[in-house]
Amino acid sequence: MKIGNKKIIYSKGLAFYAELEGQRLAKELAEGWEIESINWFGFYKLKPVPKENCQVTIDFYPGKKADIPEYLEIYEAAGWEEITRYRNRYFIFKAPEEIESVYTDEESFSTRIKREHTWVLLNSFIPFLIGLLAILILKNPLFTSFFGKHVALSFSVNAMVLFTLMFPLGCILAIVYYKSIYLKRSSYFKQPQKFAIKQRFKRDVVLSLTLGGVVGGIIGFVFGYFNLF
Repeated sequence: MKIGNKKIIYSKGLAFYAELEGQRLAKELAEGWEIESINWFGFYKLKPVPKENCQVTIDFYPGKKADIPEYLEIYEAAGWEEITRYRNRYFIFKAPEEIESVYTDEESFSTRIKREHTWVLLNSFIPFLIGLLAILILKNPLFTSFFGKHVALSFSVNAMVLFTLMFPLGCILAIVYYKSIYLKRSSYFKQPQKFAIKQRFKRDVVLSLTLGGVVGGIIGFVFGYFNLF
């Protein structure tokens, strides 16, 4: 989708598809579109630029904000140029195709993946806490009386609050699924392009949603269906 002189495309997920997304962004760059920013809703905004045949890599940075300049120096010394970043955690770089990955061994890349998954899981508790706060607010007699008269709206709000409460569990299931399907991801630390070929986004969405549905159904069966307020 184009808005003015910008192009908007959706992200398949930086946390789980960094290699695949790197290939997508490299293809866009070859067509004259360079990523400019990433928003909270998972959309990339691209700007028109001269066409470049480059490789694009997406890295997760687990360190302190004060140490970011040192982190960027490592990439620059290796021949990589920063394009943009997201929340000072995800950094996107480009480089000529002959430049090698900054990671020099499988262990360091495996550590990067583990730290990323930990960060994702911890951040999943933000919507969980928002859901808990919403329950406390909606328990107010004023709200319970209102929703008692609007069943459809009550059902919708219940579903939204329940979704936020299930967010950490959803992240855990996604991490477990991804690690099970892509067991040897860390061994491709020098060959992200080859690993990207193995990634199947649509299949993963279907299977992970099925897994989530099964787990959700079991939880619903065990605890019963209930109103949150």
